[in-house]
Amino acid sequence: MSMREVVGRLRQFDAYPKTLEDFRIKTFGGATVTIISGVLMFMLFISELNYYLTKEIHPELFVDTTKGQKLRINVDLKFPYIGCSFLSIDAMDVSGEQQLDVEHNVYKQRLNLTGAVIADSPEKES
Repeated sequence: MSMREVVGRLRQFDAYPKTLEDFRIKTFGGATVTIISGVLMFMLFISELNYYLTKEIHPELFVDTTKGQKLRINVDLKFPYIGCSFLSIDAMDVSGEQQLDVEHNVYKQRLNLTGAVIADSPEKES
């Protein structure tokens, strides 16, 4: 294949021929621009597709401003086989720190072995 045939085939790729009839000539320069722009568009397409399909992770750290607030917890537990004097409630946060000055209203009600109430009114724990 001679150089003339190569140039002739490259001219067939010219996507930007002149607009007037007299100037519609496919040139080697036009074919070069067409091939370079096609390759560039393909590379940009692949680059954007890769960017779109890539997961981005943005680690974020923030301060919890609700730490000083108290959480209200209501429980109703029955231990018919343990004496009231042996039962108590301790409060501890997630870090293992003992919570002091926790407001609590713990009432102990005496039960017999079958779980029936013995005393009429529950005792408040102090």
